[in-house]
Amino acid sequence: MFDLPEKIKRGVGEAVCAYSMIEEGDNILVGLSGGKDSSLLLIALKHLQRVSPIRFNIEAMIVDPTGGQFDPAGLKDFCESLDVPFTHYAYPIFEIIKIRREKSPCSFCANMRRGILSGIAKDRGFRKIALGHHLTDATVTLMLNIFFSGKLHTLQPKTWQSRTQTWVIRPLIFLPEETLISAASEMDLPERGPKCPYGDDTKRKRMNEILKNILEEAPQGEYSTLRALRKTLWAT
Repeated sequence: MFDLPEKIKRGVGEAVCAYSMIEEGDNILVGLSGGKDSSLLLIALKHLQRVSPIRFNIEAMIVDPTGGQFDPAGLKDFCESLDVPFTHYAYPIFEIIKIRREKSPCSFCANMRRGILSGIAKDRGFRKIALGHHLTDATVTLMLNIFFSGKLHTLQPKTWQSRTQTWVIRPLIFLPEETLISAASEMDLPERGPKCPYGDDTKRKRMNEILKNILEEAPQGEYSTLRALRKTLWAT
């Protein structure tokens, strides 16, 4: 069994409690990509399942954007080690991006994967979908929306999807990416997912670099952003 750092346990526990992310009898479908974030999310939810008085079920699923060229054996073994049912669903998202010459491949891919995941969750009776977005994702999304769209908007800890009648929850939302990187290294978690051919030159990646520069001047900047978000856009 994986030894999850206390900082991850605390961050996830606080987020789950603050936004009532998990309720008695929930069936939760975890969106698994094979990267550190979703892997840590699955481990954290499995830990919470063991220690929480609230009873809930977990399953994991990867929406494979390669259309089936990715071998999911490593992810399957990972889920089996946690005693979590695993589903591999292949869809040619990368090929569609190529054909469309999509200008925002990351956003398009994320929306496609989330849409597929939500549809399957509805069909299979899952009330909630858990995604591995963290505080850095929320901070960068906020910056992108402010500077490029003129909107004060970012990822939410908990979002209702009326079309599929499902909730999206983000239990890692209080944790900066650097904390997750450190935990993944400490736990020796390998990358098990398909490599994205479109992630090297995007607005999101460039905004991540800008955020890193800001954090050199303001090391507690993301935690300050968290406090501001909890008072405004994430107020309960």
